[in-house]
Amino acid sequence: MHTRPVGARRARGRRGFTIVELIVAMMVLTVGVLGLCSTATVVSRLIGGAAQQTIAASVASARFERMRSLQCSAITPGTATTRGMQEAWSTTLSGARLYLVVDTVRYQAAGGRVPAPLAFDSYVRC
Repeated sequence: MHTRPVGARRARGRRGFTIVELIVAMMVLTVGVLGLCSTATVVSRLIGGAAQQTIAASVASARFERMRSLQCSAITPGTATTRGMQEAWSTTLSGARLYLVVDTVRYQAAGGRVPAPLAFDSYVRC
């Protein structure tokens, strides 16, 4: 009959992770969390920019609608500040009683940087 020492049975029952495995797992987890944090920052910045662009499009659309309610003699170029955005529009006569209106909108982006102006155009019949 073959007998085992008592200590051998006890050592075999203790299964787990070594310290090296734990350190490697923590490093992998840390790199993943840092990647998620940087991605969240970029996504947040993009969402803020998209919100500003949506407001700019709304400002330009409102300008076009105001132009459509005017008589032909009142459709002239100009500038204005609407909802914190600077806009400048130009008009070009494209045909009998048809104007091409180009509205260029500038806004202050997050972080104080000024992006390229957004230009919107539409035809206005009077």
